[in-house]
Amino acid sequence: MAGLLTRITKAYKRSVQFRLTSYFLIILVPLVGVSMFASLRSEQILERKVNEQTTVALSSAMEAIDLTMDNIENMSMVLATDTNLNELLNRKESQLTAEMTLDFQKVLLQLSNMNSVNTYLAQLSIYHAYSQTVLSSRYGGRRMDELPDQSWYQNLLKAGGKSQLLLPRIGEFNSYQQLDPTFQPGYVTLMRTMDPFKPGDRKHVLMITLDANHIKKHLDTLIHNNNESVYLIAPDNRLIAGTSTNEVPLLWSSGTENMLIRDSELTGESEMLLRYRSAFSGWTVIVVKPAAAMYAELNQLRTFMYIIIGMSFLLTILISWIVYRGIASPLSSLAYGMKQVRLGRLDTNLPNKREDEFGYLMNAFNDMALEQKHLIENIYEQQLLRLKAELRVLQSQINPHFLYNTLDTIYSMAENYEAEEITEMALNLSKFFRLSLSKGHDEFTVEETIEHLQYYLRVQALRFIDKLSVSISMDDSCKSYLVLKLLLQPIVENAILHGLEQRKRDGQVKIDCRLDQGRLRLEVTDNGKGIQADRLSYIRDELAKVSVYTGKAWVQEIRRNDLYGLWNVKARLKLYYGDSADLTIDSVENEGTTVILWIPIGGAYESDDRGRRTAAS
Repeated sequence: MAGLLTRITKAYKRSVQFRLTSYFLIILVPLVGVSMFASLRSEQILERKVNEQTTVALSSAMEAIDLTMDNIENMSMVLATDTNLNELLNRKESQLTAEMTLDFQKVLLQLSNMNSVNTYLAQLSIYHAYSQTVLSSRYGGRRMDELPDQSWYQNLLKAGGKSQLLLPRIGEFNSYQQLDPTFQPGYVTLMRTMDPFKPGDRKHVLMITLDANHIKKHLDTLIHNNNESVYLIAPDNRLIAGTSTNEVPLLWSSGTENMLIRDSELTGESEMLLRYRSAFSGWTVIVVKPAAAMYAELNQLRTFMYIIIGMSFLLTILISWIVYRGIASPLSSLAYGMKQVRLGRLDTNLPNKREDEFGYLMNAFNDMALEQKHLIENIYEQQLLRLKAELRVLQSQINPHFLYNTLDTIYSMAENYEAEEITEMALNLSKFFRLSLSKGHDEFTVEETIEHLQYYLRVQALRFIDKLSVSISMDDSCKSYLVLKLLLQPIVENAILHGLEQRKRDGQVKIDCRLDQGRLRLEVTDNGKGIQADRLSYIRDELAKVSVYTGKAWVQEIRRNDLYGLWNVKARLKLYYGDSADLTIDSVENEGTTVILWIPIGGAYESDDRGRRTAAS
């Protein structure tokens, strides 16, 4: 689960299309939730409406049944208390006599008349307890001597004059008894003792039999197809009438609700049970309907809803993809183009057929890339050439500067010495300038640089005579490395003129060349007057401003007379070697000064005529 969430989070952060789809789905979720709630609410409303409508129908049918049973109840009470009937049944002979037969004929006549008036009755009959004869309006008289021993008769005697229903079950009575409808399944018989308020251990029984199909006619109005069932059940769970003559299965286990939805025990399909209980008779009518019939239209609407939801999800993905293609895809193209420009591919041109804001943006990018290319080709290269030209001018200014000092020295010595020394000085000076020209090359090897510097030092040694001594240390490993020419000469010149000029004797200049930490280290040390602390801090701060990225600004700065030599050397270092090259200076007042040049191995970089950068080796 955690891994899935991690993948989803990464996809959300990295994919615009995933985020767009997520946003659309978030918008869709409340709509789906409302639809599902509406569906559930519709189902509840439908169930309530069906319950209400069915309950009304059940109550109407039950009222009609109750009315019929109430009429039968009243009829039984009238007949049971009829004085004439009771007198005709007063004979206690166990065998039929002529007088008894005559009386029975009168009883049958009265029962037949009553039956003809109430045609919905199957029959009216009276059981004569002494002769064990059943007098029926349907088939006349018949002897049934086994009735007194049956449970329904015993229960009726104990009922105290109250009526009881007889609901015969299949196989409950023998075939002989079942010749009488009273004891046949499918018939309902209301029984009551005759002359109920007269005490006695033997009672005649009035039996009013009703065909269950007459009751079923009222129940049939509650069902509308063959898949529905209806049952009329007595309080003791006996089936009175219904779509099946078999015993009713347990339809309601418990509870007081009048509506129940459950899975059918026979088919396994969902079915709905509704019931209504009569307050008059205690009978309960139960209707069983397949839930599919009730939910047919609702399920159809729900199917449409699911289709709409599914289509909404598909449209969400499709729309998010279209939006992604319309918005995020141009942005991806722009990002790709910017990456190409950053890599220096300025001829990048994004294909564009759009006419909207993104089309304008992509056209602007193409124009910007083209303009950037022109700027680099024209302005940047021109600026680079201008900087190199100015650098060459600055470099050439070193020579006149030195020349002026040298001529001053020649002039001084001409007053104090003979011409032979002046000749030597002029010879060294000539060699110095000849090497400085170096046929237009900008670099010397370290060995050539030291050789060139020695001509300059020889001139200065002739000037200062015994006041200056020079020591040079150079590792063999660094002799062949190329360095920019005239780097050490300004440093050595500063050491002699500013550090040792006022020293009367024992002036020393040490030059050390070696490899250190992967770079060429050129060190110039003197034991002159040194530099004051505040002046040293100022020099370091000013030199720190020199960078290859400061462009033309520092070229203008080094034109000042202040720190001219140091500015010149460090500016040339930065331009030719980059920011990895450096110049450091340390000094202690009255003890001396040390200047170190740090040069990366590989030599100077220049732009050739084809715009490529090559390293001199």
